[in-house]
Amino acid sequence: MIEKIKKKIHIFHNIFIKHKYLLNKDSYSMDGEDIFINEFFRKKKNGFYIDVGCYHPIHRNNTFLLHKKGWHGINIDIHQFSIDLFNYLRPNDFNFNYAISNKDEIIDMYYQKKLSQISTIEKFQANKVFQGNIKKSKIKSFKLDSILKMINLKNLKIDLLDIDVEGADLKVLEGFSLVKFKPELICVEIHEKEITKSAIFKYLISFGYELVWSGVFSHIFRSKA
Repeated sequence: MIEKIKKKIHIFHNIFIKHKYLLNKDSYSMDGEDIFINEFFRKKKNGFYIDVGCYHPIHRNNTFLLHKKGWHGINIDIHQFSIDLFNYLRPNDFNFNYAISNKDEIIDMYYQKKLSQISTIEKFQANKVFQGNIKKSKIKSFKLDSILKMINLKNLKIDLLDIDVEGADLKVLEGFSLVKFKPELICVEIHEKEITKSAIFKYLISFGYELVWSGVFSHIFRSKA
């Protein structure tokens, strides 16, 4: 009982106090991604998003502006507390505590705290960005296609696919049927300095996407179909 109360207090603090849920902002993204996305979909009131590596329902989130105007979707993160926050603030969404990759398997995840943007399933990424002790645990990993089979929504139209999984972004795309679902926009992190030479850029271009917006790390691609 005490643990449940502590958990509710932690959720309340993280949403209403720390990140000021009641204070409206023009942007909730790290680099203004949501401004471009919201403008692109300005006439669409009831769209569907998939947010892989969703982290937090407000803070540095690319889908909150869409959620506020009636959109819903799927939110996935490797941290249970992230999903606790989404279950509280977006209870009508599908919220999953899994890793997403190009295989269905049990894998290692690397982290330093229970809520973090830089946790990862890629050891090379953890070694690169973490300072000090790296914690490791096991987590279920699924292809994004497998998640979509789980929820089994008929006539699903995906408007936005947002991916931020710290080094495993290409694996997420490889486990997703781009030809079948063809999201209008894909927002994904690319860490290479020369974007057009990156594996992710080449992969998306090969499926008929074009780069339409770039930030520091996030890049947005539009389907040309």
